[in-house]
Amino acid sequence: MAQENDSLVISLEEAVVTGTRIERQKRKVAASISTISRETIARSGELNILPLIAYQVPGFFLNDRSLTGYGVGPGSGGNISIRGISGTPNNRVLVLIDGQPQYMGIFAHPIADAYNASDIERVEVQRGAASILYGSNAMGGAINLITRKATKEGWQGAANMGYGSFGTFQGTVNAAYKQDKFHSMLSLNKNSTNGFRADADDSFDNTSAYLKLGYTFSPSLALSGDVQFSDAIYYQPGSTDAPQEEDRREYLRGRAAVSLTNDWENVSGALLLFHNFGTHEFQTGFSSKDQNQGLTFFQNISLLPKQVITVGIDYKRFGGKAFNETLPPPARTGLGEQHLINETDLYIQVQQDLGERLSLNAGVRKVQNSQYGGKVLPGFGLAFQAAKNVTFKASSSKAFRSPSVVDLFLFPTSNEMLQPEELWNHEAGFQALFMDRKLEIEVMAFLAKGDNLIQVNPINTPPIGRNTGSFSNNGIESQIRFRSSELWQFVLNYAYVNASENVLFAPTHNLNFQGDFSINKFTISPFFQLIGGLRNSLQESAENENYALLNLKGMYQINPKISAYISGKNLLDEAYQLENGFPMPGVNFMTGIHLKF
Repeated sequence: MAQENDSLVISLEEAVVTGTRIERQKRKVAASISTISRETIARSGELNILPLIAYQVPGFFLNDRSLTGYGVGPGSGGNISIRGISGTPNNRVLVLIDGQPQYMGIFAHPIADAYNASDIERVEVQRGAASILYGSNAMGGAINLITRKATKEGWQGAANMGYGSFGTFQGTVNAAYKQDKFHSMLSLNKNSTNGFRADADDSFDNTSAYLKLGYTFSPSLALSGDVQFSDAIYYQPGSTDAPQEEDRREYLRGRAAVSLTNDWENVSGALLLFHNFGTHEFQTGFSSKDQNQGLTFFQNISLLPKQVITVGIDYKRFGGKAFNETLPPPARTGLGEQHLINETDLYIQVQQDLGERLSLNAGVRKVQNSQYGGKVLPGFGLAFQAAKNVTFKASSSKAFRSPSVVDLFLFPTSNEMLQPEELWNHEAGFQALFMDRKLEIEVMAFLAKGDNLIQVNPINTPPIGRNTGSFSNNGIESQIRFRSSELWQFVLNYAYVNASENVLFAPTHNLNFQGDFSINKFTISPFFQLIGGLRNSLQESAENENYALLNLKGMYQINPKISAYISGKNLLDEAYQLENGFPMPGVNFMTGIHLKF
């Protein structure tokens, strides 16, 4: 797995695993990869990993609407967008945990409240199509959350407790133990809020736990397994035009995974088994039980000098049951029945270095789905080191999204004849280091063309889902990272997206600045965000949303093991809505303490 690096500095020699399935120097990977280290995660103080990704990754946008927690179901937050590609529900950006796909079995979207920062060692985000290696749903990109494990002999642990505005509480405690070839880690997390809406109940409560165990048989063979549970209660407040006095939604999410990794001289890879499950109970009458399980097996083989051939097989079975007895019979289409979809994919990717400067890659994935049949996805790219610290990159790749259970079987709009959505992603750009590698600049231009999108047109008779939609997004992503010393560092990123269609969570202009400035025992961490041209409604007459956010966190190191902090968000008291009818909180504060033991 990729090694941890400095929090805000990335060297062109940094190794990544996302986009290649093997640890490889970032400058030799044609795809656009952004990384976030464990140090950055810890310094941020974020309980959930998604807000930190929004700060650090250009072109990434997160639909947030509360002080803590996102919720599930229609009208909830947590939608992820990369390069203006998202969905409602969000099923066009794939979230992975240790390279294994994570999404709800019926609606095929990730569950935002399940991704706790305390459990994550490192984040790698592939911006742009990632289906060659990761399959369905990776149209806009793939977010690979690499989990933590104990790395030092003996016991280590940490705790973080904070309390703030509107009765908001965030707490986490974790402990890790390593002895010789055995390692383990346990974490417990709790976040809750009374909510800030005066016209409706928008309270939230979530309790989660994570356990990882592993054993290293030899330097070339290791076994590990982990389990994670998240139990939440979310009150959906409704829009300001139709506030809900009480719309309670309970959901339990869980996952279990086992991995066996091998690393021999010319052959390396892994066998990954995973099982995700969940139960949802809504006060409105809706309930569901879903599952998403499967295996991933891949091997990286070196037959020739400077060549790696990755061959793999993925198998997934996803689906479940949904119920709602309060609906009239015509609206109950497909409810109460067990629906399962099987998908088996074969893929191969070849990476070849020509000399020391040019790296080429090409791959193809063959998909076989129990519902719609087969699909073939090609992709290729190159990385050229023009100078010692300057690399140019270009790639073209096809991605797809298989129709979900709700698309195919549930409710009157379902259609069993649906085909997968498709996308071609083309991109080119460069990354460079200056000032003795203290300054890094990255610029990437892209063109994403989607087709065969599943849409429901109420004018059609009957109004069912059909493969009729298309879009063409183009734009540019840029990022500047600078670190003068351990005391002063910052990251600045800007993304421009020209979306051909009126889509949610795809701002035209997205600028983020985050810094860390230390003086003696004090550290000040400002964050500034400027958003322009955000469509927060699908109605053509709705005006674009434009806003500026300022957050500030101050920390004081009491001693090497104890630090206290205070943070303020939306200090400009900006009035804005990421989704029409759902106002965001104004100025709010939190104070707390970090402990190491």
